[in-house]
Amino acid sequence: MTPVSTTLTSPDAGPEVAIVGGGPVGLLLACLLGQRGIRVLVLEKHMEREVWSQAIGITPPTLQIMARVGLDAALVARGVQIRECQVHGQQGLVGTASFRQIAGPHPYVLALPQAITLELLEAEAARHPTIEIKRGVEVTAMDQDETGVTLMSQGGSFRASYAVACDGHRSRIRDLLEVHTTAKSYGCHFIMGDFEGDSGLGDDAHLFFTADGAVESFPLPAKKRRWIVQATEGSIPNFVRQRTGIILDPARQLDQHRFAPRRLDCDRLTQGRVLLGGDAAHVMSPIGGQGMNTGFADAEFAAEMLNAILRRGEAAQPLFMAYDRIRRHAAATAATRAAVGMGVGVWTGMWKASLRDFIFRYFVFRGPFSRHVGPWFAMQSIPACTLEKVVCRQTRRSLGLP
Repeated sequence: MTPVSTTLTSPDAGPEVAIVGGGPVGLLLACLLGQRGIRVLVLEKHMEREVWSQAIGITPPTLQIMARVGLDAALVARGVQIRECQVHGQQGLVGTASFRQIAGPHPYVLALPQAITLELLEAEAARHPTIEIKRGVEVTAMDQDETGVTLMSQGGSFRASYAVACDGHRSRIRDLLEVHTTAKSYGCHFIMGDFEGDSGLGDDAHLFFTADGAVESFPLPAKKRRWIVQATEGSIPNFVRQRTGIILDPARQLDQHRFAPRRLDCDRLTQGRVLLGGDAAHVMSPIGGQGMNTGFADAEFAAEMLNAILRRGEAAQPLFMAYDRIRRHAAATAATRAAVGMGVGVWTGMWKASLRDFIFRYFVFRGPFSRHVGPWFAMQSIPACTLEKVVCRQTRRSLGLP
């Protein structure tokens, strides 16, 4: 497959940073670096971007990061602002997670199909003359020395001062670095599909936790909704009707996909001049978009760190160590929270469903804990969810932060 270049860099200078993977995290990192005039080469193995909607939840911390490249307003204009999440149990509504009172300019979680996020990031990348995107390039080998990293593919080799792997949960770069990983399968399965029509649910998210399994529903732009049901296979409209009483028209279903949530943690995120970011660095339950938003925070940290090294002459090793420590801790926190929430949500059987209703109704959505539910769902309380939340003074000084 012949590599395709979508943007040309200056012909007299090679890339300073090579990014393997042109998904949301890789493209955001490219935009953040290109904004600083850093020469970036993005290598993406697919010729076309994915068209089906994957992750859809964009949290307030991510919108804060997107503002750094001027994309927050464009994202908000294309998405749906979810200001409340209605949680239903076996016996009806058990509570509401409201985002209306959370701090910051975005008191909501934005629902936006990943394809649109990619479209906007690609357009932003095209604005920067120092960013080059090559499609149809699959990295198969890598070598690095004291001065740079060489990435090899069937179409040739590419060299840069540093490399960042954003090539997904099956990361080839992670394998080449022989990074030790710890994997866990949660043993539950889901079917996901998008439907035309909002089913009368408006712009709220709705979570239904029943004795027969979970059903989750999120609004999408253009009066569409995503439905996710806990099941191995079968008809989404049938499961939704049986568990919630809501009638979905099968003729208005647009797609259907199956997935089984799992977790993967890396014992390190850096080696030499190479970083891991996004799903290459951590895999967690995709429900709620925790993984993608954690990856966006990886990109923000990595961009500021590489800028400090390449433009201000900061020592690379201490910053790489800080990236490894801070981003692994943030990812582990997000993954654990996702696992806890999902673990309780997939309880089946009447006894467990009744216990879950009791916990939600009288502990989660009432009392002192209730004020933390909105920020918890919106990922505002994840450590280092943005650079502003990085507390290490030495690291902040090295990154040029106040």
